[in-house]
Amino acid sequence: MDDNNRGDAEVLLNEARLTIKKLERHLNLANLTIERNRIAAAAKDNLRKIVEDKSSQLEQYMNLLLQNCPDIIMLFDGEGKIVYCTDIFLKISGIPGFGMIAGVHYRDILLRFTDEKFTALADDIYKGQDQNSRIDLQRPIDFSGKGNPRDYAVQISPMINDKGEDNGAMFLFYDSTDLLRAKQEAEQANKAKSDFLATVSHELRTPLNAIIGISAMMEAGGLKPEQLNYLKNIRTSSHVLLSLINDILDFSKIEAGKLELILEWFNLGDLLARIEEMFALLFPEKDLSFQCFFDPGLPQVVHGDAKRISQILTNLLNNALKYTEQGGVIFRVDVSAPPEDRAGKEGEAASADVILRFVIEDTGIGIKTEAIPRLFAAFEQLDQVRNKQVQGTGLGLAITKRLCDMMSGEITVASRYGAGSVFTVTLPVRKGGVENLPGEEKQAIDFTAPEAKVLLVDDIEINLEIAAFMLNAFGINPDIARGGAESIEKAAGQNYDLILMDHMMPEIDGIDAVQTIRSQGGRNRVVPIVALTANVVSGAREMFLAAGFNSLLSKPMETKTLSDCLLRFLPENLIKR
Repeated sequence: MDDNNRGDAEVLLNEARLTIKKLERHLNLANLTIERNRIAAAAKDNLRKIVEDKSSQLEQYMNLLLQNCPDIIMLFDGEGKIVYCTDIFLKISGIPGFGMIAGVHYRDILLRFTDEKFTALADDIYKGQDQNSRIDLQRPIDFSGKGNPRDYAVQISPMINDKGEDNGAMFLFYDSTDLLRAKQEAEQANKAKSDFLATVSHELRTPLNAIIGISAMMEAGGLKPEQLNYLKNIRTSSHVLLSLINDILDFSKIEAGKLELILEWFNLGDLLARIEEMFALLFPEKDLSFQCFFDPGLPQVVHGDAKRISQILTNLLNNALKYTEQGGVIFRVDVSAPPEDRAGKEGEAASADVILRFVIEDTGIGIKTEAIPRLFAAFEQLDQVRNKQVQGTGLGLAITKRLCDMMSGEITVASRYGAGSVFTVTLPVRKGGVENLPGEEKQAIDFTAPEAKVLLVDDIEINLEIAAFMLNAFGINPDIARGGAESIEKAAGQNYDLILMDHMMPEIDGIDAVQTIRSQGGRNRVVPIVALTANVVSGAREMFLAAGFNSLLSKPMETKTLSDCLLRFLPENLIKR
């Protein structure tokens, strides 16, 4: 082979080698791509299997959920035909299977158990009148068809997809029969409790009225020092018992949400002075010191519930007195500006000008650290072994805490066991001046009405004696009726300026007597009649007013409340000052 041919062959050979190398590279790339695609396909297939497994598992859970759902759920498509219902509907209604009602219109299904008014609600949704709204109602429905309807909370909702298209409606029926029955039983139990408290209140207050009233009569009659001391012990014990009864009734009102605050302008200085005067007599009896420090910057007049503020302070000072055996008690009151941030505050708290801070510090037995969280719980008396001689219901601090909360205030306690405690109450109030007061407080007895014709009605002799004794202080010599029948007879033969009528009496009670007296016509239709009652539970006032009474006086009666009653109802020309 000549040189030229040999050279051409080498060129061709080189080109072939290059082509083979290129082909090898392409083949390697193809094999790599194929392997990658194989891996991707395997991964995709694996992912698909995982998704299918999860979807199947989720579907199983959903099926189990719907099969065991205790509520009746019905789904209807855009044309109103049923596409699904929970098994409980088929079971209650006695329908053998869903195939028996598949594709049936909602009206044909629901009218078997309800009426036109009910299906009209679904009609409104399908007509677009209640689009994107939900209908909630409560009604009895008898799905069983056996004449035993159950109470259902019903929810009818349109089903709108993410494109805003109407896909039909969903009906949810929640069986609330047992819940409503439990609610009714709770309400009946609460009423029974209220009735029981009314009875207990009457039964306890009636003898207490006699004890306290007779004590007042005896004290006015002149006794030896030793007898006066016995009398003081009787009155103290009576007031303790009355306080316990009031605690129970107050707590019952708070629990029922019936205790209301009476907000008015009052003289803060006078309130604090009365409290100081009362406890300044009690602490020395136990050889305890009692010191009061009142901030000179305290407002003279504030807006709040004076009675409940006094109750809070009295509860705390009484506790300090009960649990302190040596040393004494310091009572401090100061004032500060309210915090600038009052977000979320309402009513008095939102408009408060000042914060009153009441501090009661004692050197008593103290409270264990672990017991402090239970301090404001109802019916709790801590450390009962140590405090077995201390009287009380365990409601005082619970009531105090609730009252503070109602006034948007706060109560806190710091204590060292065996060394004493410090209770702090903060209350937001509005401040005012003397010009805000409705008028200066009157003395309990600053007038007489000797010409007033008053009929006093009660079936218990001692109650008549006490009430007559109190009326005598105003120069009034009342006519006496010892029962409802006698009061009706006397009212028919005499025009009275005022009738004080006991409530619970045998044969004819106070309510029946009042209604009969009112029916006599003439002046008796408008004569003021005030109930004398120990029933001071929530709703008592409304009951008496609805029965024809003008007002009520609770037993035991106080001179101030009797005075206010006489001034309110007796004609002005009979009041002599």
